[in-house]
Amino acid sequence: MFTDGLYDANINSAMGGKMAKAENRLKGSWRNIVSLPISMANIQAGHTWYIDANKIARTIGSLAGYPEDEALRVGAGILSALSPMRDWDVNVSQAILLVTDGVRKHFTVQHNKAVAIMLGRDPMKVLGGRATKTKAFYQAIVEPNNDETTPVIDRHAVAVYMGRSVSDRELKTLDSSKVYGRIASAYIKASKETGLNHHILQAMTWSQWRQDKGISHPASRQLAIE
Repeated sequence: MFTDGLYDANINSAMGGKMAKAENRLKGSWRNIVSLPISMANIQAGHTWYIDANKIARTIGSLAGYPEDEALRVGAGILSALSPMRDWDVNVSQAILLVTDGVRKHFTVQHNKAVAIMLGRDPMKVLGGRATKTKAFYQAIVEPNNDETTPVIDRHAVAVYMGRSVSDRELKTLDSSKVYGRIASAYIKASKETGLNHHILQAMTWSQWRQDKGISHPASRQLAIE
């Protein structure tokens, strides 16, 4: 979970400023983002990924019993609530199991958030004030071409920004709004340099990084509900 400024200060005092030092170490560059060689398949995947996710969210919302004008918000909220520590294909399948059969496949906190959204509560409020990444993911799914929403920053987005893989310990610094904001700003800077929407750029580089590291096959983030 994300911590507020006061809590960060208390931790830093108790730990001799270790959090602050960790924050300072995790500094990459927007240049690493724009310099990543990307295949045509992943360029195409990046342009369509959040649009495809938008369609999937609508389907999940419909499966949950909501009319078309509400289905997107509900489906995107459920997907986002269930997204932490899940690959996209697993994320989607678990969301479908929840709305069709009531099956729980995630931690209690995430499951309860998804259920609350399925019952009609506002996704942005349910996801929580400190859930920066999951709220960014929700907004990107709902409005794939919105240039005003926050970029989605996860482990692989951080790695692209750093130009190298990151450790679990380094990744924990994303709990700091300062670190998240710095990396998000780098993606926005990179999007301006390339002329691409930052969600498209993030999806392109995300897909390419995972492929380069042998985590997925080309354009594997694309997924449809049949």
